[in-house]
This record gives sequence, structure tokens and C-alpha cells, in this order.
Amino acid sequence: MMKKLSFRKQLARFSRGQGLVETAILFPILLMVVTGLTEFGFLLNDYLALQDAARNSARFAADGMYNFRDGNHSCTAGSGTRDFYRQAACLVNQELAQERPEIFLELGTGVDDIIISAFSVAQDYCQSPASYPPVPRIPPNPGVSCVTLRHPAADGEAGWSASLDSTGVRNQVSRIQTANVNSQLDITAPSTGFVTVELFYTYEQKLKLPWITPFLDDPIVLHNYALMPLVSAEPTPTPIP
Repeated sequence: MMKKLSFRKQLARFSRGQGLVETAILFPILLMVVTGLTEFGFLLNDYLALQDAARNSARFAADGMYNFRDGNHSCTAGSGTRDFYRQAACLVNQELAQERPEIFLELGTGVDDIIISAFSVAQDYCQSPASYPPVPRIPPNPGVSCVTLRHPAADGEAGWSASLDSTGVRNQVSRIQTANVNSQLDITAPSTGFVTVELFYTYEQKLKLPWITPFLDDPIVLHNYALMPLVSAEPTPTPIP
């Protein structure tokens, strides 16, 4: 004769069964959330690494001479390039090479690139913040400061491109346009100079799970930039040769 279970035991068995059903229902949702956060964590880690590399490169370039150029493409310490733009690009790659896993800008893919520009800002020079090329005030009166020159001049608004320099093909153009810079300048800003380093990097998903790709492009192009003062680009009464 089968022994009848007590009410307490029946309730415990029912609770365990209910817990299993709830776990079975919620597990797919929980899995999607956890894996989504993991993928986002990978992306954020790469983004922050790129930001640090851009910042350190711009900080290094802040002590350089924006007009120093050479034909040396080597990044080797001691015998490497002293070119202002190539040195900054070399430092970006050196910084990213220290990451684990290593982040490598593939300049031959048609997407990744390092864009570098130097700006000269003159006080009491422009007639309007949006004027570019600049319009000199004659005679000079207290007025509007603006970007008077963007270096290298041959690259203009596109900026110096590491991809163009190394492969002969430009992958990206600068997203920091001179008109945008002028619109953000304080009209009383003193004459100054600054350098910008922009990084474009193709991030490919690590997990590549089908429930993540509808919400996150794969691959996705990350864009980071840093801006630092650059004394050598500051306009002076006697132009730097």
C-alpha cells in the first residue's frame, strides 16, 4: 500500500518543481543578458584602450615641431622616424601593442586609420567664427579668434593619414572639421596651437552570438580622438621656418 506524503513534503516537492520550471523559462533570458554584457565589456575595453593610446600619442606630440618632416618610415627606437606625424602614429601602435589581447590597426583593410592634424589659432584675426580660410582684420582690432592654419596644409580638412602614408590609400578623413573648431572657440581665446589624434578601429564581436548581432553591428568602427596644446603651432610674429 502506497504511503501518503505529508502536506509539508508535498509542498516542498511542488516548490522544487516550480523552481525548475521558472529556471527553465528565465535561463535563456539570463543567458542573453550575461553574454550581451560580456560582449559590451569587450567592446568597452577596446574603446578605452584606443582612448588611452590617442591621449598618450597627443601628449607626446605636444612637445614636437609640427613642421618637422622626414622620409623615414621606421618606428625603431634610436634610428626611427623623427617626422612629427609618423612619430605620433608610431606611438599609437606601440601603446596598442601592449594590450592583452593586442589591438592592431589594420591599415590595409580600407577602414582602420590614424588621422593627425595640427591647428594654429590666432587672436583678433577673423571676421566671423565660421570663416575658413580665415579673413584677416585690417587693421587688427579686438574681435574674434579662429583657426588660421591647419597642418599639414597639403591634407587640408582630411588631416594626415597613417594609411595614406604607409599604403598610398586613405582610409578615413578627419571628423574634426575646422568650422566645428571655430564654432567652439571662445571669441576671447588667445593665440594658441593644438594637435588632434583620431583613431579609427574596426571592432569585430568576440562572441558573435545571433541574439547580439541584431542590436550591435558586426563589425563596428570605433572612433576616438584626443586634443592637446601644441606650442610649435602657435602663431608668432616671426613664422617658424
